[in-house]
Amino acid sequence: MSSAHYMNDRFSGYVMRGDMEVAEIMEDGIVAMTKSAPLHLQYRKNFPSWLDERGADINRSNMRIILRQLGFGQRDIAKAVRFVRGASITDSFWIREMGSGLKYADVAFKSDRYMKAALCGDPDVFSLAKETTPEVTNIGSFNKGWQLRGGKWYLYKAGTGPEIFSELFSSRLARALGIDTVDYFIEGEYIACENFVGDGECFEPARAFIDSSEDYEENISMFDKFSLSKKYMDLIFLDAIVRNFDRHEFNYGVLTHEDGKISMAPNFDNNLSLFCRGIPTILTRKDPLVADFIAVKNTIHPPYIVPKLTADIIEEVYLQVVKEYHFDVDFKILSDFCMKAYEQILF
Repeated sequence: MSSAHYMNDRFSGYVMRGDMEVAEIMEDGIVAMTKSAPLHLQYRKNFPSWLDERGADINRSNMRIILRQLGFGQRDIAKAVRFVRGASITDSFWIREMGSGLKYADVAFKSDRYMKAALCGDPDVFSLAKETTPEVTNIGSFNKGWQLRGGKWYLYKAGTGPEIFSELFSSRLARALGIDTVDYFIEGEYIACENFVGDGECFEPARAFIDSSEDYEENISMFDKFSLSKKYMDLIFLDAIVRNFDRHEFNYGVLTHEDGKISMAPNFDNNLSLFCRGIPTILTRKDPLVADFIAVKNTIHPPYIVPKLTADIIEEVYLQVVKEYHFDVDFKILSDFCMKAYEQILF
């Protein structure tokens, strides 16, 4: 970015959605915005924090290596985000300097050359050319990488055996219960999924409009404004069943559409659930996730209708998963683990 429009590290220009100007920014201040602007700007009124939160987690060692190769300090993700103009695979937002003639086609990612470096480390990373890469805005704490295949983007994520099993089983269980979810598949030693964001859509994490609150009642109140409180209840219902203790404001949210429609993003990121940290010695499921869900379920109106879960459904999903991913998980323990939570929720 030229110094003429980037004075004292303050940005002047536009936040773009594709080729549409959706917010005008003057030295980091929001001058004007439309209803198509990022929800973060609409609700939190803060351009710098929106841009900062688009950056990848620098605690990932592979990410620090990529930053170094791109010519930035190992912790200077902010400059790297500006280098890729804030663009991301999961939305069409980006930033354009005042007076620039750039189009979205000029900044949209076209290469996955840094994918291997981001996912598993690459001994040849220092021979890669300095170029824009979606890894700069690939958020999350696990090593992961975007692969471009047949014109579509796929996200690959590393994990242990229990973590990969948890992700695959939880997503298949959600599908069996009629809960919208990302479809995962196994490839080699990684778990992967196709980018779930369609044309004209932007994924916007709950962080954009709920800030850092994980309180169920506050979230329900917020999602109710979008007429999505039932969808949010589905999300935390599944979390309670599979004990997903890593549901935070960046791994759930909404899809905003060019026509102004807002829908719930599908369920994703369940790798830190079930037995990812070992099998508990006590399976009574007297844990906060179950208790908190029951508490909020008993207070909302209209009442939330709990999806029907049975041991047969769990067995069907289990058999599907072990055909694809041969990880040794005892079905009886898995079934008891999920059903004991469900029985408490139901009664």
